[in-house]
Amino acid sequence: MVFYETKEKLSDGMIDSCAAEAEGALGSVAAKRMESPVKCRLALEEILLRFRDCFGSDAVCRVKGIKGIGGIRFEVSVQAAPFNPLKANEEDGLSAEFLSRLIAKPQYTYNERRSLNTVTYSVALKPRKNSMLIGIGLGVVLAVLTYLLSLALPAEVNEDYLMPLLSGLFDKMSSVFSALATPLIFCAVITGIGGLGDVSSIGKIGGSLMKRMLLSYVIAMIAMIVVGLPFGLVSLQTSSGGSNVFSDLLKLVLDIVPDNLVEPFRIDNDLQVIVIAVFIGIIMLSLGSRVQKIRELLDEASELIYKMMAAICKLLPFFVYLGIANLLLSGRLSQISNVAKIIVITLGGAVITIAITTIRTVIVTKKPISEIFPAQLPSLLINLATSSQVSALPESMKCCTEKWHISRKAVEFGMPFGMVVFMPNGAIMLGTTAWVLTAISTGPVSIAALVKLVLVAIIVAIAAPPIPGSGFTVLPILFSACGTDPAMMPLAVIVISTVGYLLPAMNGYCLQHELLCTAKKTGMIERELKSVKTE
Repeated sequence: MVFYETKEKLSDGMIDSCAAEAEGALGSVAAKRMESPVKCRLALEEILLRFRDCFGSDAVCRVKGIKGIGGIRFEVSVQAAPFNPLKANEEDGLSAEFLSRLIAKPQYTYNERRSLNTVTYSVALKPRKNSMLIGIGLGVVLAVLTYLLSLALPAEVNEDYLMPLLSGLFDKMSSVFSALATPLIFCAVITGIGGLGDVSSIGKIGGSLMKRMLLSYVIAMIAMIVVGLPFGLVSLQTSSGGSNVFSDLLKLVLDIVPDNLVEPFRIDNDLQVIVIAVFIGIIMLSLGSRVQKIRELLDEASELIYKMMAAICKLLPFFVYLGIANLLLSGRLSQISNVAKIIVITLGGAVITIAITTIRTVIVTKKPISEIFPAQLPSLLINLATSSQVSALPESMKCCTEKWHISRKAVEFGMPFGMVVFMPNGAIMLGTTAWVLTAISTGPVSIAALVKLVLVAIIVAIAAPPIPGSGFTVLPILFSACGTDPAMMPLAVIVISTVGYLLPAMNGYCLQHELLCTAKKTGMIERELKSVKTE
């Protein structure tokens, strides 16, 4: 649906009036989901100014606002010889940075038949609150209704038609998730490592922060195991081949290293694929600008795969419906109760991790928590309300710079970096989910299998895209690496869609503490931390 359209010469008056009219029209169709009306207006003005720089003020420009299934977008086009307006003003670093902050990856295309230069960009909208959670809940309700309906149907109808249909659709959707998960994580690991920039530029704050983050992951996994042991999920018996635990662990380490760079992709060995991605990413980081073209290609491939996965994830409520209906129709209703174990272990491990993180901060800063916590309360509340560290980023940075007096340079590096790679509570949730469901599928796991599970959980927690619901994308890798029955995946989705809502706030709280401790250790606190009183 086209909600706004105009076609005029690129004069100053046209740019001002077009931006104002488009902002008003956008407000009428986006309503309360508009993230920033001012940002939308400035983005369109910047694009129009670039078009005028490229084609002149006499060029006739068409601007269209389009609302579709995929969201809201604007198209700006001019008939002329091919010239990419996005490349204009590249020498002007301020203009280029300004545009990049306003628009996420605008696209330029040229239609040779119509001689049309077009720039298309999507409008940032606030996500609908709890829409995915509501959809998943509806899927569970429909699955129960399907089960009740099946009780009234003849047994041969259930066995010959209903169950094969539901199980076939479920298996097909599981295959689609698995097919996209491996390349998504492969590209995410490489691009994430490349995002570190030059290793030498990270400096002492980066090295110290990464060490503390790694220690937090270790603490989180130990907390998960401590809380989970009483549930009888671990077997102390050696493998059936008669080997001992140490030989099992040695085999695990050797199996992580691939024999070549092709076979892991062919046999879908996800853990080896991740190792290959880490290896390639580090080498590319050392080569710097010499592999810029490859880096751009991987960035584009990652964007393509992510969009494909995002589209598939919109079908998660239907996927949950199929999975729960299969569990009910197959007589495995009791397995749904095991979700409670996952939630207890996840929250218990997270509480221990947060408590230890707080104690470490108090020891390092030599300040009571009553002087530290009030400063981060506003960002914590935003995190809890939105389930997004991104929305709480301005308040989080304000807490660190203005209230804790951490060097802005340290915060501007550490906060975005930590938001991407620091997910200790997410690793607990993913590890616990795979641990419990594997125990249901195959019985209590061995020590060697538990070590492998912990390692994979940490890697996929770091590699998962930093977006809400990213845990869904790594479930196929976890299940494949741990030997979990894919039929258990709907139970995992239920956990991630419920407990996962709290994880950004938990991770954000811990990240601020790790940044404060790192700054204290490296001498990057500009003045003494003082008590912050809440109003």
